[in-house]
Amino acid sequence: MSSNLAASHVEPTGSKLVREVLRSAGLRGSQSDATSDMKRSASLFLSAAFRSGVRTKSALLNSLANRKQSTRANPDSQPNSSAVDRCNDEGGR
Repeated sequence: MSSNLAASHVEPTGSKLVREVLRSAGLRGSQSDATSDMKRSASLFLSAAFRSGVRTKSALLNSLANRKQSTRANPDSQPNSSAVDRCNDEGGR
């Protein structure tokens, strides 16, 4: 859990939307082939996108698809989990 509660808080509507987008993208549920790290990374990404103003399912799906494409083009651009944790603890900045 983040030491900065305000930074990790997403309103309930946002959490529901993020879960729905993850499920639509095949990154949520027991049927998913994605690794736990992939699911967690996508969840953090979508939560941050929602907090920054991306508020529709289609826009979040597009953001996630663009992120996947840029990660495939440059695999070194994906942060490691300790960097993600540190970023979350520092308020996502």
